[in-house]
Amino acid sequence: MLGQAAPRLAKWRLARLRLDPAIVRQLAAALLAAALLEVVLLRLVTRVGVYLPREEAVNSGFEAASFLGSLAFNFASILATILVVLLLGSMVLRMQNQVARLLVAALSVLMLWGLGWSLATGALAADALFGFAMTLLVVLVGIVLVSQRETTLAGRLALGLIVAAYVCYQYYTLGYLTVRLLDYAAVPPLSIATLRLGEGFVVVSGGAAFWAWGAGRWRSAGPAGMALVAALVLAVAFGSLASASTTSILALWTTGMSFFFPLPVYLLSLALYLLTVVACLRSGDASSSWIGAGLLLLLIAGYMPEATYHHLLILLGVAFLSGAAQLGSGIGTRLQASELRAGAGS
Repeated sequence: MLGQAAPRLAKWRLARLRLDPAIVRQLAAALLAAALLEVVLLRLVTRVGVYLPREEAVNSGFEAASFLGSLAFNFASILATILVVLLLGSMVLRMQNQVARLLVAALSVLMLWGLGWSLATGALAADALFGFAMTLLVVLVGIVLVSQRETTLAGRLALGLIVAAYVCYQYYTLGYLTVRLLDYAAVPPLSIATLRLGEGFVVVSGGAAFWAWGAGRWRSAGPAGMALVAALVLAVAFGSLASASTTSILALWTTGMSFFFPLPVYLLSLALYLLTVVACLRSGDASSSWIGAGLLLLLIAGYMPEATYHHLLILLGVAFLSGAAQLGSGIGTRLQASELRAGAGS
């Protein structure tokens, strides 16, 4: 009787704990759509409107864009939070290393606690808790998941550069936040140098991402995809012809880049990065699609995240590149095998 009950118990637990990949795909697709809409309407159209003539029709159009962009921002924030909870829970269930499992679980709780506390009160301590926990989570997710998968050297290098860039920015931000919390008058050591080092990592990661994931797939972009990449890069190039102050402000608002390197370096990095994104999204296989989605989320979040939601996008981007989106079948298989062995033993 116990032998028959155990398989039924295993199926019941499996049904409750399995992460359906189809649900993750649908949530990720909705998140990408909402995030792109937020970038276009809120970070580009609305902010560019500051520099346009104040006519009534123009003002009405920008007010509508701001309203829709705010809705997209809120919707994307909710979706990003849901996806982060699902993927972190899947990681904790799947990992075999008990120390890593406890670390990810503890940091996940602290990060979500800090997120809720920050949204509710806006306290500096809440922002610090969220920032430190999120930084460690991004590092752990990149290290733990990559170590459990057969990832190429180029893939590890690209992901390492992306994580290192985020750590550099967080050192700058959390350094100043810690100084404010401790009521010190000192400036964090090497803060500007570290911030610029992180921007250098971002620039290099464009070429590294192409080497890791785009070199073998770039033909999948097709003529339409290559035309889209060329149009976006040319738009950035022509945008740089504006005054230096306007270009710097728009760059910081959209990507968080300060443009202290020569412009052609940024354009080349952006072209390689966008070509990789388009090729991965159009390649047709699931693994490449997740890589493209992860790279796109990282691009949307930017080097200097403006809101907690953008930090969630960075965590999701690193998780997608590391293979976290494909955890569902792994969890199910592992749970089923362990439960059936336990049932057989009973």
